[in-house]
Amino acid sequence: MPGGVRLRDWVYTQMLAEKATRVVATDLALGMLTLAKENITAANVTFQVEDCQQTSLPNESFDTAFLSLVLHFTVPERTLMEMHRLLRPGGALILVNLDPRALKGLDRLRCLIRIMYYGFTGYRVKPPKGFGKHVMSEQQLCELLAHSGFTVASTETIRDVSRSSHIPVEYIKAVKA
Repeated sequence: MPGGVRLRDWVYTQMLAEKATRVVATDLALGMLTLAKENITAANVTFQVEDCQQTSLPNESFDTAFLSLVLHFTVPERTLMEMHRLLRPGGALILVNLDPRALKGLDRLRCLIRIMYYGFTGYRVKPPKGFGKHVMSEQQLCELLAHSGFTVASTETIRDVSRSSHIPVEYIKAVKA
């Protein structure tokens, strides 16, 4: 995929590589994995094309699964079922979630314009079909996690109040029950 690559696009994978023995970085788009490979050179990271809603990875093969800013592009119930399948008992699921609906009026409009702008200029892609259909609040996501066999261990919302169009980012850690 053409477009400018910003260091922050790979910061989570790099951080995980520094803390874990092994990281399997996945994406549905081969182009995104190619860009990731160019920016992450850690020896303990492997890259695989996978659909997070139905992977080829073995049952209970991970201690931790990490999903960043992807759940709203999927059918969340299906994705959480797959993460439950992949995690060992007691395994942790860490989610990074956006909730633009937490913003009001013009702040929400500016936020949505910003998302569209960065999608077009950063990755040269149009929003996927059904974009925004599966956006969930923190409460909705926590309820869905409980329904999917997880226990929510912690939540934290980070807001940049200096920028009116900044989307609240929610970090949620859940444990496979």
